[in-house]
Amino acid sequence: MLGRTITALGITQIVGWGTTYYSSAVLFTGMAADTGWSITLAYGAFSWAMLVSGLVSRRMGVLVERHGERRVMTLGSLGITLGLLAVAAAQHPVHLVAAWTLLGLAMRASLYETAFSALARLAGAGARRAISMVTLYGGLASSVFWPLGHWMVAHWGWRGSFAAYAVLNLLICVPLHRLCLQAHPGAAPAAGTAPPAAGTTPPTAGTAPPASAVTAPAPTPEPAILEGPMRDRALMVLSGLLAAHSFVFGALSAHMLTLLQSLGLAAAAAVTLASVKGVAQVGARFAELSLQRHLGPISVGMISTGLLPLGLLVMDFGAPQVMVVTAGCLIYGASNGLITIVRGTVSLQLFGHAGYAATLGRIAAPGLIAGALAPMAYAALIERFGNAVGLEVLTGVSLLGFAGMYWLARLQKRSLRNTDTSAR
Repeated sequence: MLGRTITALGITQIVGWGTTYYSSAVLFTGMAADTGWSITLAYGAFSWAMLVSGLVSRRMGVLVERHGERRVMTLGSLGITLGLLAVAAAQHPVHLVAAWTLLGLAMRASLYETAFSALARLAGAGARRAISMVTLYGGLASSVFWPLGHWMVAHWGWRGSFAAYAVLNLLICVPLHRLCLQAHPGAAPAAGTAPPAAGTTPPTAGTAPPASAVTAPAPTPEPAILEGPMRDRALMVLSGLLAAHSFVFGALSAHMLTLLQSLGLAAAAAVTLASVKGVAQVGARFAELSLQRHLGPISVGMISTGLLPLGLLVMDFGAPQVMVVTAGCLIYGASNGLITIVRGTVSLQLFGHAGYAATLGRIAAPGLIAGALAPMAYAALIERFGNAVGLEVLTGVSLLGFAGMYWLARLQKRSLRNTDTSAR
């Protein structure tokens, strides 16, 4: 059962991310050329969708707790289908913004956070490995849908491509979410209630990936769950550091080519280097999956948040040497690949299974909002002060994220030490 669920969610994450988040890179230029709308309008509507996702994140987490992941993710995929069809049919900027508003709601319902909740409910103590495997699938979204989107837009135009994306969600994501996720067991468990044991449903033979790869228990017992005021402070810190990372990633996703060229790289070299992020992202997730017996979630969080400022510093001080800047891009990509896993696993380790979907919703909201606002804020920053200052600001923000994770690491050690003392 777990192996089948991981495969199903992995496929839906590839399709879901590829047809929504990554559609802008390949379809917006054709949209602007065909309609006469500015490219700023197109990206503004997309940023609005990300902002909507952030604004509804906490509420969506509550809905998942109340109604279950199967219903929410199925409706989310239906919403993506309708939203993409609405984009394909848009004849006025108002229509476009309305379509992306629906997509913002639907993406929050059907992408990573809700998938993580489903895996935590099903896998119990083995949720970390399951989450890592689903993010490994999701990391392939741009690799699949950027070339596919280029082919579609060349043959069918941007409207036909969005319509085809809608059909993929309808025919792939809707049935997989409906058939491969568990029905909601009823009311969410009360705080402190033990989660269902992993493996209570026998794995289906012949599923991929193999059940043995995903149902193995976590190598170490779950640490003590934070409670009371300390839990609230930890939630705020984790939300803040993830928002800092999202701001940096959101800014660089939109302005990476401009930044690399400002570092002295030719346009062709900048395009090539920008593409290595995806390779490093997937590679880092493979490494995390292989090293889980040796690295806990907090340790991975320290590595991820530490790599981000390191990558930015290497790019800054290594320019214009192409090989050094390439190393910086690879480090940056690895950091972004790991932070997605950190978002799901650190929160599970610190706060436990009870109310996990609601907790993820609370944690994700600031990051989604920061990522939505980052491209515009960074554009204003570099227009006023230049790319050099912009890169320094991003480095400073990333260091704040690392400081937050360091605080959480110390908090975890103190909590475990207090638990050991009480046990004696």
